[in-house]
Amino acid sequence: MLQPFLNGSRSGTTTSAYVEALRISLQGCGGQGKFIAFLKNLHSSNTMYYKVDLYLANDAASPLTKAGKAETSISGSTQVEITTTEVPYNVIVVISVKQNSAAGTYQLDYSTY
Repeated sequence: MLQPFLNGSRSGTTTSAYVEALRISLQGCGGQGKFIAFLKNLHSSNTMYYKVDLYLANDAASPLTKAGKAETSISGSTQVEITTTEVPYNVIVVISVKQNSAAGTYQLDYSTY
């Protein structure tokens, strides 16, 4: 049986190394395994970086990964849209964020569909 759609919002603090902002399994979500997120850099001037990695939904100790989105910058006070529409049904999406110069904050709203 399919699980219901997942919706949520998160916020957090970045560091100079990537931190995991969201890990979500699309296995059985909404029947389509699709995902959308809005990520906003809440710092007024520092640039934030994000990347998206995709994993198959398995229990491997060292799972293989595929880049869903290579490292991309977001200017201060800017919002971007992240979607995964062409991925396997049972994929795990991991969004990671960092800020090279100093700690910053972000907001991440997401939904499966």
